Amino acid sequence: MAADRAIRTCVLLLLVLFVGGPVLAPLPSFSFVPPPLPGDEEDIEPPPPPIFDETPPAQEPAPTKVRPTPTPEPASQQPAPKPKPKPKPKPAPKPKEPSYTADQLFRMGMDAYKGEGGAQQSFQEALKWWTRAASAGHVVAQYNLGIMHKNGEGTSKDYKKARDYFLKAAGKGYANAAEQLGHLYFGDFLGAPEYGEAGKWYEQASAKGNLAFAEFRLGLIHYKGLGRPKDSMKAFYWFDRAARNGYIDAMVNLGVLYEKGDGAVFSPEKAIRWYTEAAEKGSLLGMAYLGEAYYQGRGVGKDEKKAVGLLEQAASSGLPYAQRLLYRIDRIKYMRYRDVQ
Repeated sequence: MAADRAIRTCVLLLLVLFVGGPVLAPLPSFSFVPPPLPGDEEDIEPPPPPIFDETPPAQEPAPTKVRPTPTPEPASQQPAPKPKPKPKPKPAPKPKEPSYTADQLFRMGMDAYKGEGGAQQSFQEALKWWTRAASAGHVVAQYNLGIMHKNGEGTSKDYKKARDYFLKAAGKGYANAAEQLGHLYFGDFLGAPEYGEAGKWYEQASAKGNLAFAEFRLGLIHYKGLGRPKDSMKAFYWFDRAARNGYIDAMVNLGVLYEKGDGAVFSPEKAIRWYTEAAEKGSLLGMAYLGEAYYQGRGVGKDEKKAVGLLEQAASSGLPYAQRLLYRIDRIKYMRYRDVQ
């Protein structure tokens, strides 16, 4: 019996493993149910009454699973786009100025500079028109602009701008512009004088035209040895050219060279000729040198009356050289010139 029971138990276990729980249902007789204990009968519920209705009882629907509605993620807040600026209204087109030739622009500048041709006198207007003419290559307009910047007409003084305009005009062979460059470098307009550079431009100016002042300055440069070795003969050459072109101070200097025989043949007579011409043209120094020559009888007959007359004319106009000579001639009469240096 024990062996049969063990075999039966093993079969049941195999059925449970391979078939499942329902196989155990037909074997109630083999299951042991203990009887109720005394006093437990009342706790046993009676069996349910038989069911005669064939309609199966309504089964409650299986509760539907409510899926939670996903909460949308808050949209990332982007900055509101900036409003586009309204386009600015285009300015009304300015009326185009009529086109002018360089000569016409130059003429308009000249009319404005002088107040001629129905134009009102205005340095600013002249500067405007000549600037346009100069940009078009007008050489005289370039020269005039240099003069205006040098003198401060219609604009502030600017010697470097003046130099630049003179360089443009001189580069095209305009003699007056070359002479002005000589002036800028001879003086202290651009800093310390540069006599070598000044001499170069004076020579170019003199080669292009009979510019007496440039020739006179070349005479001084050679006579005093400014920026080059001293050369009295070259000085005489340039003084002679300047004097023949009407420069009064060159006439006086030429007379001095003749009277000294310095760079020229000694000739007091030629000296008197140049002193006289200079005095007649209003040169105070020419009057004083001529008066001194008459007083001493150098190159001319002695004439004290004429000499004093010439010296008094120069002295009354403020020439110290003539005042000192008169004081030497008569210290009592010309006591007022005693302290003249």
